[in-house]
Amino acid sequence: MSLIIIAAHDPNLVIGRDGTLPWHYSEDLKFFKKTTMGHPLLMGRGVFEELKEKPLPGRENVVLSRSKKYDHVPVFSEIKDALQYLSNHEKVFIIGGGEIYRQTLDIADELVITEIKKEYEGDVFFPEYRDKIGTIWKETWREDHDNLSFMRYLRVKP
Repeated sequence: MSLIIIAAHDPNLVIGRDGTLPWHYSEDLKFFKKTTMGHPLLMGRGVFEELKEKPLPGRENVVLSRSKKYDHVPVFSEIKDALQYLSNHEKVFIIGGGEIYRQTLDIADELVITEIKKEYEGDVFFPEYRDKIGTIWKETWREDHDNLSFMRYLRVKP
């Protein structure tokens, strides 16, 4: 199983504000959908609530929560249990939020990042990874647009 973190952040690593994305870029939403379609999504409770507790179609949605259960999606209190549940899949996408990213950055095989070029105010941040590009992460693909850039990084194998 390949564990892939997919995230969008601004230059200051902002990923959220008041329980939602602080921006709206349709090209990012289209990229997210195209990239993740057909693969399971692993997310924290906050992200699932941001989605109004409606699973994203065409992808199995799995939620991490220690405090809530939902009848219509699998819920796990521990990341290791969720990953065991998803172990028969070729790819699993981790879609946030901030705490889930922090807990999985060291075990992820790949990062798919949308870097938003404009700065935003926020209260949730993506963990710093840019200082490890070249040692732990190798950029393998980039597509630049006016307002954002899409990038793919693979973990450097020792």
